[in-house]
Amino acid sequence: MASRLYGSTRALYGQVLRALGQLEVKGWGSPTAVALLALYVAGLILLDVRQTQTRVTRFLPGRCHDALNRLLRVMPCPTRRLMALLVQWVKRRAPDPVGGYLCLDDVLVEKAFAKKLPPTRSGAGWNYSFAKKRQVYGLHIVVLLWCSVEGRWRIPVAFRLWRPKGVCGQRDYRSKLQLAENMLKEVVTLGLTFQYIVFDTHYTAGWFTKMVGRLGCVWQGTLSPRTHVVWRGKKQRVADLAARLHLKWRKQLGLRALALWVYAPKYGVLRLVVTRNRHGNYEYIVSNDLQADLTTLVQRKRSRWEVETIFRDSKQFAGLGACQCWVNQAMVRHVAFVLLTFAVLQMLRHNPQETVASVKERWQLEVTRDGQSPPPPLKACPPELRATA
Repeated sequence: MASRLYGSTRALYGQVLRALGQLEVKGWGSPTAVALLALYVAGLILLDVRQTQTRVTRFLPGRCHDALNRLLRVMPCPTRRLMALLVQWVKRRAPDPVGGYLCLDDVLVEKAFAKKLPPTRSGAGWNYSFAKKRQVYGLHIVVLLWCSVEGRWRIPVAFRLWRPKGVCGQRDYRSKLQLAENMLKEVVTLGLTFQYIVFDTHYTAGWFTKMVGRLGCVWQGTLSPRTHVVWRGKKQRVADLAARLHLKWRKQLGLRALALWVYAPKYGVLRLVVTRNRHGNYEYIVSNDLQADLTTLVQRKRSRWEVETIFRDSKQFAGLGACQCWVNQAMVRHVAFVLLTFAVLQMLRHNPQETVASVKERWQLEVTRDGQSPPPPLKACPPELRATA
């Protein structure tokens, strides 16, 4: 397959194959499926927009676009096994037995111009977008992300496509919390260890947090202002409690905060940290780690931002919303291949400080230059701009 590629793109295809070899993808499917997977990932890295099967094979003519269509639709290549390979790679690369933490969140991939996309076959539907403050048509993806403590790795270890009730039957419907429960139990069964799992208010539900506690995991979330808690024998809303507390200024955190122990009927005994930023907005951080201090809980809450960055980077640099297939199986596999591409981009870095955007741009320049050195900068260019001219 590599012999049919252009000479300028063979190096990229070889590097992708080498990265997939580190993930031990050889046992995931047939040799043809693995080669097509490498071709698909290389196309996602090489192209900036509209990473469809047809455009990928135009730039990487190793196989025709029908072969990539078969990879997405009918080839026996389970996506959960592919994510399990990422979990095993994380276990091998973790610096210590508990070398990271988990982030749980969901993202809405808008399909604004896909009105003819059949909901019953693709899983797309109308969902509320908090970014645009309105209903949009698209796909809802729940992702479980493993992050290293030092910030070097962000590896997706599980995902599920959430479908609204009107799209699937009542018997097949699963809420986001139920999907998250299945994903968490799946990675725990695979032996993935972590320091804690962090999520936002939507996933801080009573039954879900109790399930996480039964698994022996430390969880961290945020409470809704209307949640009732008991403090010093008085039952009240957490928002009313926060208004009565005298919060102290924490210079190292840049906000006012206070930590205390409370009892919540739906959760049990919790460690609660009430914070107020410079705009006067309150936040109610809770955890089942009763011995954690205030600074630790606030830093754990801030670490949840890593899952937001993977959504941004996957959309911009890996083509998360580029799939135009109408079949549900193709949509699921495209999301899996995009998350795999995000991991491969991190594996192709020259140093830990290099971003995935820099890796993508570097390989695009390698393909464009085709081994040639760039010409000297023009003399008319100012000296301070010659490095980027």
